Amino acid sequence: MAELFLPVLSHFENGNPWSASAGRMRYRIRPEDGGLTAQVWEGPWAYEFSDVEETRAFPLSQEGLDQLPSWLEQWRQTIEARPRRTLAEDIARRDAHAAREAQD
Repeated sequence: MAELFLPVLSHFENGNPWSASAGRMRYRIRPEDGGLTAQVWEGPWAYEFSDVEETRAFPLSQEGLDQLPSWLEQWRQTIEARPRRTLAEDIARRDAHAAREAQD
């Protein structure tokens, strides 16, 4: 699989978020509270229609940005090792997420 792409540090220092995918893994990184907040979930749906599997904080520094790829790669391997779901299963996951969101 291709290497994960992340923007340069100044992208985040200027307040910009980043979201992308790698295989079935989806991820989002946002600068907030003086650091980077990274979240991962299994696709195929966008963030708004999915359950986040882990949220992790990293320093808003080159060191923090350098830590992200290995964490993301571990998640990508975990998600890709799972059996593929059918479209019906994916739709059921999306609908269950929407129902939980509606209750909140």
